[in-house]
Amino acid sequence: MAKLRREMHRRMLGNGYCARPVETDCYFESICESCTFFVTTIEFRPILERQRDDAAAKGQIVRERIFDGLLSRLDEDAS
Repeated sequence: MAKLRREMHRRMLGNGYCARPVETDCYFESICESCTFFVTTIEFRPILERQRDDAAAKGQIVRERIFDGLLSRLDEDAS
């Protein structure tokens, strides 16, 4: 049961997961993705979509919105 609980709260990153316990505050929640210097390109779209879906499945609304914004910017840049 503990393993399931840990897995439910893992935060998906571009190349792995953050294993920070859910009870521990994190001042860096999605810091890279929300930084004004963060740049992404269309080749990372599948990863960004998986991160957004992961956040949505876990009810992490703020993270979901961050990834929605990044995906929207990719769509705007493509047009």
